[in-house]
Amino acid sequence: MLDMDRSIGAIRAAAAEQRFISYGQIARASDVPWSMSVRSQMRPHLEGVCGKMLQDAGAMVSAIVVNQDNLQTGTLDPQSLSGFADCARRLGFGIVEDREAFLREQQRLTFGWGARTASA
Repeated sequence: MLDMDRSIGAIRAAAAEQRFISYGQIARASDVPWSMSVRSQMRPHLEGVCGKMLQDAGAMVSAIVVNQDNLQTGTLDPQSLSGFADCARRLGFGIVEDREAFLREQQRLTFGWGARTASA
């Protein structure tokens, strides 16, 4: 089972280092091997992480969680980007018109939070 506090810790560490983190790395932070079962848990898990951290971080911190292939760019595939925008709507951001710009802004804010927590 994915552990919210461990996921937050892994995301916080990645943000402090100004790097993206993969879904698999989130699973490993909870000592859970990557599988289809874990994959199906990831979206609601990351939404819970975002909901918990939104006020503290000032961002949807799951913005820096990407597929392994996109660790260098921070790009989300269309399905993941759609899920991210849906999560934003459920968290009170309203309808996101420009999903890519919204993602990049949330990534910028998450890295800013990471830098603040690293220097604290």
